[in-house]
Amino acid sequence: MTTTYWSPALETAAPEEIQLLQQDGLRRTLRTALRVPHYRDRLAEAGVDVAAVRTAEDLAGVPFMDKAQLRELQPWGVQAARRADIVRLNATTGTTGLPCHIAFTRQDLDNIGELGARNLTAMGVRSDDIAWQCYGYGLWIGGSSLDRAYEQVGVTAFPAGPGRTTLAVERLRDLGVTVISCTPTFALLLVERAREAGIDPAADWRLRIGIFGGETMSPAAMARLSEAMPPGFRPHNTYGTTELGGPFVAGTCAYSREQGTFHVWSDHYLIEIIDPESGEPVTEPDVLGELVVTTLQREGSPMVRWRTRDLTSWAPDAYDCPCGRRGHPKISWISGRTDDVLKVRGSLVMPSQVEDVVSAVADIGAGWQLVVDKDPDGLRATEATVVVEIAHALRETAVPELSDRLSDRLGIRLPVVAAGDGELPRYEGKARRVLTVEEFGAVAPLVELDPRTTAVTT
Repeated sequence: MTTTYWSPALETAAPEEIQLLQQDGLRRTLRTALRVPHYRDRLAEAGVDVAAVRTAEDLAGVPFMDKAQLRELQPWGVQAARRADIVRLNATTGTTGLPCHIAFTRQDLDNIGELGARNLTAMGVRSDDIAWQCYGYGLWIGGSSLDRAYEQVGVTAFPAGPGRTTLAVERLRDLGVTVISCTPTFALLLVERAREAGIDPAADWRLRIGIFGGETMSPAAMARLSEAMPPGFRPHNTYGTTELGGPFVAGTCAYSREQGTFHVWSDHYLIEIIDPESGEPVTEPDVLGELVVTTLQREGSPMVRWRTRDLTSWAPDAYDCPCGRRGHPKISWISGRTDDVLKVRGSLVMPSQVEDVVSAVADIGAGWQLVVDKDPDGLRATEATVVVEIAHALRETAVPELSDRLSDRLGIRLPVVAAGDGELPRYEGKARRVLTVEEFGAVAPLVELDPRTTAVTT
């Protein structure tokens, strides 16, 4: 494999060199945070001596920051720069509540371009590529961030945004597009729409790289997507959040994408993985925990110990990669969120586990849902049904196979129900795979639900 760099000195710096940069960045971030009354008060209440905080270990006494606190601080959030220095405000999607505004200075925007260029170059994107950019625009950070990254690298980009699938599948064929950036769910939808239009993605498109993010994606789903694309197509994973400054906190290289991990740009972000219940650090590899991030170079809205709610783990070879980016540790792809984990009959179930199994079974369509019946207190699901699209002629074999595989993976047997082709919703942005009985009835009216048992019949 060929390894290329955008900023070779920083990307290949030794872990010890990066550690020194982190110490400087941490001191700078905490000084900046003191301009925000919320941070200043929280640090004082906790008795934190900001001058004494230099490493991740020193952060243990610093209070966490989370979405609930950030919502209370709206409309301006944790803005630390002067209003005159703020050149842009973006907002979170508001998927789980009130959207939160995040401020950016000119330097913050320059950093988006820098980190985006690192990600794209590590993925193999070149200046002679043509890109079809499908992440959202408006107040959302995704689309504009990819635009900056493409411009930095010199890529010819079409800022298409989500939607307009008929136009997209034709343009991907007619324009010789080689790179696509979108959610993995939208990519699967484009494949489905192309086939409906008589276009074979594997033969008629020229895509060679996919830059996927914005939602979890299992290795099996990634493999299934690759099979539908032209030979040699390479799916990559980019990770970030609006609160942390955009979608380039981490990204895959040629090696880590095969491992199911990505590199965190640790000269810009100091990460911890914690037990979501106790808050204690998780240091062992392959042990799932919650990702906590402190920004090291953000000026507009710095984040100190931001609880992402995203679940990940340290890679066994976190500080060793053939690509040479040893100072930028590898963590596993996000497998879910702490607030997405369902408790079904006493067992923990993550949507990503279900997706992994569904994607690995042949003859199942692109649509699938996990329909849950909430308990009386509205806490966690007590029962769940997997609804998938399967052609009538294949149901006799596909349903039992899927049921058995899910049982092996989850440790419990979930009801599996087949829906007809096109009866389940498609998503152009982030997919909502977990729906309540009521929500499912609204988006899949052709499928009848029995709210007493969460049974589904067609």
